[in-house]
Amino acid sequence: MTPESLEENIQSMAARLIKMAEEYCWNKISHQPTFIVSDFNEFGEDFREMRKLRNKINRYKIPLPLDAVIELVKKEYQDLYDINLYIFKASQKQTIIEIQYYRKSNMEPDYYEKIKDNPPMLHVKIIQPGYSLEGEKFDINWESGGGLRHYWKSFLYEFKYRRMVKKFKK
Repeated sequence: MTPESLEENIQSMAARLIKMAEEYCWNKISHQPTFIVSDFNEFGEDFREMRKLRNKINRYKIPLPLDAVIELVKKEYQDLYDINLYIFKASQKQTIIEIQYYRKSNMEPDYYEKIKDNPPMLHVKIIQPGYSLEGEKFDINWESGGGLRHYWKSFLYEFKYRRMVKKFKK
């Protein structure tokens, strides 16, 4: 991937991400995405707290069209190690895709020397909730609020999980 092909690559990966979401999730999703941009390190180190903080920070970001986001990402291009696209929030009217990047300069010095001249990698990801069974469709918005169905399934999962743990401890 080059800076010149960045927009085309992100646009095709966003389309792929929406198709994946339609395959794995029950939601109706808009095919006209807007975007927010995040530096992975703005969310901190602790993985458990990271999800909450990511959600909180991203709620206040203003979704932008692809061309505006590309300008932001191009400015950082030389320092980008990995670019990940996630669906932050989706509905029939609007899909907000988060472009989250990892910087080369945040890597360990020895590793940085190995990767400093490499172009960034580009991935799409859908995070599945822990309670979701293989092949079972889930709410794409479970991370950004979820709704009643998400809370109910989380409760049932936790209840069953705790019972199993107690059973194995005996």
